Amino acid sequence: MSIISFQADYRENPSGIPQILSKTEGVTLSVLCLSAGDYIVNGTIGIERKSAEDFVQSIINNRLFDQIARLKRSVSRLLLIIEGNPYTTAHEMHPNAIRGAILSVLISWQVPIIFSKDKKDTAALLLTIAQQDLATPSKIAALKNYRPKKPHSRRLFFLQAIPGIGPALATRMIVEFGSLKAVINASEEELKKVEGIGKNKAKNISRFINDIANESTFIRRNSTLHKTAR
Repeated sequence: MSIISFQADYRENPSGIPQILSKTEGVTLSVLCLSAGDYIVNGTIGIERKSAEDFVQSIINNRLFDQIARLKRSVSRLLLIIEGNPYTTAHEMHPNAIRGAILSVLISWQVPIIFSKDKKDTAALLLTIAQQDLATPSKIAALKNYRPKKPHSRRLFFLQAIPGIGPALATRMIVEFGSLKAVINASEEELKKVEGIGKNKAKNISRFINDIANESTFIRRNSTLHKTAR
């Protein structure tokens, strides 16, 4: 059995997540002071975990993009986990501003975002990410006519930012449609042709992509934050 490796920042200890990971069979965990991010998975994937409250607060005090920039300099692959609903926090921030920040992370910074319900769900996500990181390369290589390259990795990361799409399903979508553009332009009926996508999932995927397209103005408005963080 392959060993899953986690490095956790010591400031994550109060969350209880490191303790959950350390008790899982086949997992090795080191708790230390990380220079960026909250977790390093298998030595290559950097993860920033934020509660919904902290995510909104990081937008208010301009920490978000600085943290993303430092994590991008530290690891080759990264993602952001938002724990809870950022639209229902105690902060008085307009939903459009929150949505704009999320879209800037996804599009301008090309960092996937995964939403979790709570800390237990986050721990389960971290374990799944680690397991799929070990298993996915061999699965991808087995797909007909698929040749993993950097551009493909970016497309997969983009698709995995859509709720309900994991690495395996993202790969099947790229193989089915041939390009990211074709996936984005696909109708609900066309999406349902992909194994693992039913009526409801096709509807949710189409709605999410349309929301991104409709909110393009917010990406432009947040471009100044992107430049400042760099």
